[in-house]
Amino acid sequence: MNEARLTLAAATIVLVTACSAPAPKQQSTDAEISAMMPLKRQYSDVVMGFDVHPQTTLIVSVDLQQYIETDDETIAAIRRDAVGRWRAAWIAAHPHQHAILHVRFIDFIGRKVVTESTKV
Repeated sequence: MNEARLTLAAATIVLVTACSAPAPKQQSTDAEISAMMPLKRQYSDVVMGFDVHPQTTLIVSVDLQQYIETDDETIAAIRRDAVGRWRAAWIAAHPHQHAILHVRFIDFIGRKVVTESTKV
């Protein structure tokens, strides 16, 4: 009887552990978004957040009013930095894979502000 309980307890622990571990796709998405966070900290008045959707498109949410009021040089730097950071993060998460990556900047209601692309 004790052996059956131990087997059941072990199976329950394995099941709970397997269910709580994030899926590999979610882990790579989390790593990519985490790599983008310095951009949000540096340009906190313009960059509001990130999402990956689908796998080869990074969505960068911006405060449109702040984006419009920011000088062209800074906007160009934000766009370059976003593409460069995400490209590096994507390559790290998807070694030996090739794709055309898109970085789409959107406003708070989802309207496209600008899109950048790069090959990997």
